Amino acid sequence: MPDLPTWDDLFRAARDEILLRNGRISRDAVERDGMDANILVAAACAAGDEVVGQLAELQASLFLDSATGQALDRLVYDRYGLVRKSAAASLGTVQFSTLVGAPATFTIPSGTSLATADGRGFITTQNAIYSAGSVGPLAVTVRSVLAGADQNAKSGTITSITGVFPSQPADIRVSNPYATTGGDDSETDVSLRERARRYFTTVRRGTLGAIEEAALGVDGVRKAAAFEVIDALGRPARMVQLVVTDAFTEQFVDYDVVPARYEVQSQYLATGVFNALADVRPAGIYVQVQVGNVVLQAFQLSLTFSAGVDVQDAALRARAAIVNYVNGLAPGAPFVFDDANAKLAAVSGLATNGSTIISPAGNVAAKPLQIIRTSLGLVAALAAQNDQPLITGTNPDALTLAGG
Repeated sequence: MPDLPTWDDLFRAARDEILLRNGRISRDAVERDGMDANILVAAACAAGDEVVGQLAELQASLFLDSATGQALDRLVYDRYGLVRKSAAASLGTVQFSTLVGAPATFTIPSGTSLATADGRGFITTQNAIYSAGSVGPLAVTVRSVLAGADQNAKSGTITSITGVFPSQPADIRVSNPYATTGGDDSETDVSLRERARRYFTTVRRGTLGAIEEAALGVDGVRKAAAFEVIDALGRPARMVQLVVTDAFTEQFVDYDVVPARYEVQSQYLATGVFNALADVRPAGIYVQVQVGNVVLQAFQLSLTFSAGVDVQDAALRARAAIVNYVNGLAPGAPFVFDDANAKLAAVSGLATNGSTIISPAGNVAAKPLQIIRTSLGLVAALAAQNDQPLITGTNPDALTLAGG
């Protein structure tokens, strides 16, 4: 498709048309700046250029790849029923305490203003009663006054009480033991387009993709990865693990030191995601939500079997044992070689000798907020005897396989 005409293209076309229709007008009279003919032609071309620009903008707004801003908002809402995620406030918990016991019971009202040393404002979101004689700490939930990724606060940084409330003791102090979480900027055009592209592939409820897509629609969530929990035979165990990542997780996951106990504070985000899955997750299926950054780990096993066992069944149970061990690791927890070998030793029909796991050859460390995960497809098994190939799928009907 040819490009839309520019102002220069329109001017040349108008000039040529004038010269063709009236031979008494010279080319110089049209092209020389300031001449009457030049002004008339240039003005008409300017109006034409505005019309061309409007047509280009209108055409761009009709396609997902080229629409931007409000035009993109209208397009994805009209076609997919999706809306752009707005900027999200940061959520957290602070603790109030006093140096001596409070002389009388008082209430810290909802909306009490707090601040960090660098000026980020927070307000309490609940009425909290401080009992007489107590020195605290009293935990109270808070949210940032402004929304955005820059409103997340590290632990120990909310230290000022900028609002005044009745019966406020002179020695009352505040601090946040955990980092706040969930603050994020308004969704970008790129992110909104990607969610729109995934719409039709995830519109069916209950699939892993649909669960991930629903999580991505929650304010503050940047990434989501869902994993099925399996039983000893690799079959779905009616539970799904969902790992989500917010802007704060992405910022600090690459560092060895993160805000203290951020994993605990992240449950605010996890709770919000869990509540958003009510219309997506299958009935009767529990979805465990964790905050972290997924690191996929592949494994290779060399299996030795006891005499007379079904080697295919034992191999499947061994692979499932590795998956269940790894996918049960908490955020920041390492893969421990000896613990994994102990899980394999409990598999009936295997003769473990300490060298069952070929890869990885040792422990795998995880940084804070990293979550090590795997799947049956990432766990390969070979027979050390080399006398029978192993099937790397599952055994859905528990049928005893020929030659086992």
